[in-house]
Amino acid sequence: MDYLTLDVNGVILAFVMAFIMLFVATFTVPTIVQGWALGLYYVLVMLYFLAISAVVTKIGTAYKMSIRQYQKPRGVKNVLANGLGPLVFTLLIYLTGGNIAFVAGFIGSVAAVMADKFSSEIGILDGKPISIVTFRHVKKGESGGGTWAGIAAGAGGAAVIAILASVAYLLLFPQMYNCPAVHPGVTTQCGGSSLPWLIYATVIGGFVGTLVDSVLGHFEEKGIGNKYTSNFICSVVGGLVSVVVYLFVL
Repeated sequence: MDYLTLDVNGVILAFVMAFIMLFVATFTVPTIVQGWALGLYYVLVMLYFLAISAVVTKIGTAYKMSIRQYQKPRGVKNVLANGLGPLVFTLLIYLTGGNIAFVAGFIGSVAAVMADKFSSEIGILDGKPISIVTFRHVKKGESGGGTWAGIAAGAGGAAVIAILASVAYLLLFPQMYNCPAVHPGVTTQCGGSSLPWLIYATVIGGFVGTLVDSVLGHFEEKGIGNKYTSNFICSVVGGLVSVVVYLFVL
């Protein structure tokens, strides 16, 4: 039995990671109520990811099964590969007192794995993929390959999670709307809206992350790394790029 594409062990680990996020969040902002709100926000974004991933996985199921590319329920390794990156950024949010630049990092990290999911699940339905490194045709399902449909889907996946997560954050903490670089417990007029910059930065971060994953996939085929290490690096790169872009555009 699977739950939102996770097997039982994957679900248990996901609950553990959610608890850690909730625990860390309680110390990030001045009041426990706000801390729990921030923690629930983290969990909500990860649930967005799982729910949307489950829907995307079902697209073209019959065709994917016919070419033996339908993904089985994900387990512990998948949860770690996709969840550790966002968890790292929740810790950075805590260590920086809730700096919204690292909130962008958290969103961008999730956007990167979301973009990768869209790219792989939809891209495989398109024509013959091309290696992003050598630009030569590769077999469907081979790591490092991509199609134009997959690239477009990746950008769309990054945009979906970036918009949902950015809007949710500023709905939960409306005082941040005009305060782009301090924690949610402080109300300060900083000038300019955070929302467009959050979306802009996290879409870019998510898309760059999935491109990095495709490049790493090329090396997977040569025995260097695997899909789990690629997914983890993808999420971290997506988050870091989002932080840099967010700070750059302020």
